[in-house]
Amino acid sequence: MRRWSRLWLPCRLPRVQRRCFHSEQTLEDSVEVPIGSSGSITVDLHNVVRQSSSAPLMIYIPPHSPLPGTHPSVPGFLHPYPTAVINYRWSAPDSTPPDASGEPSFTTPLQWPTPIHDILAGYTWITENLRPDSTARRDLYVYSSHAGASIAASLALTESHHHERVAVRGLVAWNGIYNWSMFLPDHRINKPATPRGRKLPSRPKEGSALYALQMEMTDLFRKPADLFDSFVSPSLFFQTSGMLPPSTFTQAAVVTEMLDRMSSLTSGGSVSDLLAATGSAFTAPRRSALMFPPRKSTLKLPASLLLHDSPPLQTTKRGKRRAAGHTFEAQASELASLMRKSLEKLEFKSRLQWDEDFDAETEAERRVKLVDVGDNEYLQLGERGQKVITRWLEDRFES
Repeated sequence: MRRWSRLWLPCRLPRVQRRCFHSEQTLEDSVEVPIGSSGSITVDLHNVVRQSSSAPLMIYIPPHSPLPGTHPSVPGFLHPYPTAVINYRWSAPDSTPPDASGEPSFTTPLQWPTPIHDILAGYTWITENLRPDSTARRDLYVYSSHAGASIAASLALTESHHHERVAVRGLVAWNGIYNWSMFLPDHRINKPATPRGRKLPSRPKEGSALYALQMEMTDLFRKPADLFDSFVSPSLFFQTSGMLPPSTFTQAAVVTEMLDRMSSLTSGGSVSDLLAATGSAFTAPRRSALMFPPRKSTLKLPASLLLHDSPPLQTTKRGKRRAAGHTFEAQASELASLMRKSLEKLEFKSRLQWDEDFDAETEAERRVKLVDVGDNEYLQLGERGQKVITRWLEDRFES
């Protein structure tokens, strides 16, 4: 399978100057990590020195790209644990005017896929420098939310090698985006529920966190095709998108193709030519299942806790209430369902052959938990969600 390439990284990350400072909760240690010729990022360490080198380590990926020189605060429910924060870069191109001298200047593009390289560089530094002594193991757990959860989930899914002493064993994510193509008009979640239906599902509500992420897409990605990269849309590790990448973030692919066909006609084209160009059927590719993890890989799907806010509800003609269109629940439910199916078909398959009492469905739901944590304020996870995470982490750290 394709793994995040390490070829561009130096063989050994050089030792760098560290600056220590105190906060109310923890002693922090900020380490600068070079990214080849593309600048550098920082990894902030909390409570790491005071803990055993074999104690489970939390990796916190902020929900959005931190401002240069800032140190994001760590969520309160992570304070008891040693935590490494990877301060990645992911933002719109620099809009500042060129240098007055007219000389061309190079700046690292911070749109996708720059965040992949930053996160991997930080992760590589962590696994090389925070390893336990001798042959001891160290379990890593990743937490993030919103846009950051896209990369956190991909990191957890592709760095969970069960044979390695230091590797990802668990993922916790809240209100994550696991399939960015859901924002596109062609995605089935944005179409009527039935072939004869006319009413389109509601779009993300203006002012909501999901709406904000939709508005930021053009800043975070260079082109719509980037949304189909499985390292930013980890649900696509398990299945194809069933869509063709459109030419814009807001235009359906069928409209794009129709306009392309019309523009290809010569000025002397007949009416029949025009009808033939616009009336031919547009066929989208079928959605197909993919095998993940690959059979010959050493990957093992990590224990996962996927939390989401309660979705807005709509009332149908019959008075029933149902979730409306694209929501954080839809994002989490899709990934949870795909991971559970993978467990049942791949990892649990051999056990089912000799253990008649093994309940694969129940075990898959235990391994990949999906939890509605009610309503929360934008990037602030409420007490209910924090308690769920605390209990989940305690169960694993104390076992």
